[in-house]
Amino acid sequence: MKSLLLSLPSLFTVWYLTITPAAMAVDPTAWVINANGETLSRINLASTVVSNDLLPLGTDVLSYPNQIVVRDTLAFVVCSGTDEIQVIDLNRVATVDFISTGAASNPYWMAFLDNHTAYVTSFVNNSLIKLDMDSGSVVKETDVGTSPEGVIIHDFKAYIAVTGFDPGTFLYGQGKVAVYDTQSDEKLYDINVGVNPQYLAVDALERIHVVCTGDYWSSFGVVYIIDPALDSVVDSVIIGGSPGQLSISPDGVAYLAAGGWDIDGYVYTYNAAAGQLLHGPADPLVVDFGCWTAVPYQDSSVFVGGMSNFVTPIDSAGSIQDRFTLGNGPVHLDFNYRPGDLSGDFLIDIADLVYMVDWYFTGGTEPSHPKWRANMNGDYGYDVADLVYLVDFMFTGGPPPVMGPTWFE
Repeated sequence: MKSLLLSLPSLFTVWYLTITPAAMAVDPTAWVINANGETLSRINLASTVVSNDLLPLGTDVLSYPNQIVVRDTLAFVVCSGTDEIQVIDLNRVATVDFISTGAASNPYWMAFLDNHTAYVTSFVNNSLIKLDMDSGSVVKETDVGTSPEGVIIHDFKAYIAVTGFDPGTFLYGQGKVAVYDTQSDEKLYDINVGVNPQYLAVDALERIHVVCTGDYWSSFGVVYIIDPALDSVVDSVIIGGSPGQLSISPDGVAYLAAGGWDIDGYVYTYNAAAGQLLHGPADPLVVDFGCWTAVPYQDSSVFVGGMSNFVTPIDSAGSIQDRFTLGNGPVHLDFNYRPGDLSGDFLIDIADLVYMVDWYFTGGTEPSHPKWRANMNGDYGYDVADLVYLVDFMFTGGPPPVMGPTWFE
């Protein structure tokens, strides 16, 4: 069997010389939600053309859009104020659905298990909401602790940042990360962390990083690192200040959007693997004021934005690479990565096929970040079935690569 598989590259060469393969191409794009303007914007990264206020967000004013998740040709926007998930067809830039999370639920953050199921935190109801994305309905709601915010999924478990914030007293209780089993759909246990855990990210070692912002006046930022095999804290990084949104770039640098409410905005960074602070409150990366978001791109540049109405890609040294004028208050963004595009050129073609064969059979380079683009058939892993799926698409008229879980690294 192995010898047959190893002969696949030469077979592909023969097919390529005799058959014109199918191909799919899109321009690399950043889709941006504007919190104050409550609109959707687009940055075409190939042409650098910005298109603002393309679409209103939410079914009413004060929708408070908080997060955007792009999955292939669809975008999902968490509208906290209007208690809904807005589903947008990016090809037509048109809203195709609003999924209610329940009256006064105040959805905060969402994560997809796969194409059919997503989980959303409800800040007001202290719960994790399970959504059936096929029917667009809530199928279960589980108490996970007081005032949850961020959520990610890794290895069939959801990790939820439980802030412990009491709206009545404006005080923070014990910060926790609730661990939820997506297969049995039940909360397993809590992992104690620091004050006000808000956002989470996964590093290259598959550890869970959770930023604890502090209470903004007496306790300050610390990142706790959780080993998901043990579901326990194995390290921490003292950050300082009051950091918010957390992300980890392909080169292993972690970025924290850290506000800045006067003239400048700030971004803190640390080495995710070593737990070493690189830029903290004493020497932050200086960006436009009111930095709310910092999202890494596949080339390890990081797109930051906030109250200044600019989105600015920077490198790990803080050097500004460009500046785009956006709508009012860009609060979050995501990129239009597509399954099947292993090389990261936003074109699904023979190069991706060669890339995959080289990766599978000759020890070649892993697919470009994010790695989930190598999952062609939308299941829960990377295997020869994905290779067969891509061949079928390119040479025999089979279906194009489909979106599956995005939490495989």
